[in-house]
Amino acid sequence: MGHDTSEWVFVAIVIAILIYVGVDSWNIEKLLEDVPADAETIKVTGQQWFWSFEHADGTKEISTLHLKMNHAYKFEIGSKDVMHSFNIPDWVVFQDAVPGHINHSWFSPNEVGTYPIQCREYCGLLHYNMRGSLVVENDKS
Repeated sequence: MGHDTSEWVFVAIVIAILIYVGVDSWNIEKLLEDVPADAETIKVTGQQWFWSFEHADGTKEISTLHLKMNHAYKFEIGSKDVMHSFNIPDWVVFQDAVPGHINHSWFSPNEVGTYPIQCREYCGLLHYNMRGSLVVENDKS
């Protein structure tokens, strides 16, 4: 029994679509994963029941994070106690904060404003109070 030409055409079309989707997905993943070389690293630490931030120059902030517009920032996200989940919903930043492990995320804010930071993983009795603010300021340099 031989295969009909239309079957081979169908198989070729399906393979071409799968290759196209795979290559496109790989390109998008590469864009999301490649942190710009000039990104400033900020250590983000969750603990019951607040966020702390440490900038590359040693400046520390609690619950409020100040960043400059149009700069890239790489977050090193961890936890001191239990699972937390670092979330800046307006900027689609969402990464687990795991005790003993560092997760990474990055973004570059392009609008001045104040945005909520929250924990999206139930982390104990005062979880509802584990909120902060991201303040994006104009670059004055």
